[in-house]
Amino acid sequence: MALTKLSKSTVLNGLSKVPPFPPIAARLLVLLANESVDLGEVADLVGSDATFSARVLQCVNSIEFGLAHRVRDVRSALNFLGLDQTRQVTVTLATRAYSKGALGTAALQRCWEHTVATAILADEVAQACQAFTGVAYTAGIIHDIGRLGLLVAYPREYESIIHSAAERCLDLLDFESDQFGVHHAEAGRILSERWGLPEEFRIIAGRHHDRSEGGELDLLRIVHVACRLADVLGYEITRPLVHEKIDDILAELPHCARERLQGGKDELRARIEQRIRVYNGIDGENSVKPSPPDEDPAQEAAELHGTEPLLVESGSSLSWLGAGIALTLVIALVAALLLLQRW
Repeated sequence: MALTKLSKSTVLNGLSKVPPFPPIAARLLVLLANESVDLGEVADLVGSDATFSARVLQCVNSIEFGLAHRVRDVRSALNFLGLDQTRQVTVTLATRAYSKGALGTAALQRCWEHTVATAILADEVAQACQAFTGVAYTAGIIHDIGRLGLLVAYPREYESIIHSAAERCLDLLDFESDQFGVHHAEAGRILSERWGLPEEFRIIAGRHHDRSEGGELDLLRIVHVACRLADVLGYEITRPLVHEKIDDILAELPHCARERLQGGKDELRARIEQRIRVYNGIDGENSVKPSPPDEDPAQEAAELHGTEPLLVESGSSLSWLGAGIALTLVIALVAALLLLQRW
């Protein structure tokens, strides 16, 4: 797979072309940001969008929730979920839209699975420590917004970077900077700043690979550890240069979190897999089959649909626009969910 080196200005220009998010998403997110929101009002708004309603119902009726009888209306579904899980489901469903927007490649699927795994693990750590329980899951979802943004704007080029870094055992951040002028964490910081996310989330998007100093448990440490745990559990984007042990990672957390997570590797992986299957099943979608390293994912997708390969440089393909809308939806979700919260 040939590498195409892009200038920093070109990449930043691509990231800046993400279209505005749909008005219904903004209204939904503002509602969900209010801790005393009436779920009936949320249900009315979700019900006004047929596609989103169907996805929520599919999710609630999935095997993960184990309902004895199918839920057939949005109001009942949201009442069953409760406010916290409604936030999680809506954020994750929006993120899942990435897999339908840009080319449906193995690299994009791996990024999606790593994001979900990090979010679940961040929530586990937060629950164990009783700290940041309301936002840890969302922080895990948002941490790789820069990587997903690069895949949305330049799917062929960025997947080539992932493949090449894996094959050559290169440090991905350094290789991204060399090929794109920015790495995905910097792209995440730029996107989060452009969309006015709170400072804490800008830090997470831009510094989630940085080890925290001192012993204080903050949101950055939770997400950083969750990201590394996701890699150890098999949800890495590329093969790590140094293989870490789960006990060494957990040592950076308070005793309460170590006790909860230690020895539960298989259980954690099973929970993550279950959640991924649930969201992959929305609209009858299946996991993306990995493409051989020597195949061009753009050419493969074009052959599958009987079309000409997409020209990423134009930035005007339907897939780019669809994924771009999904990107803004996720950013809008996070911004609105935290709009009324004070840290």
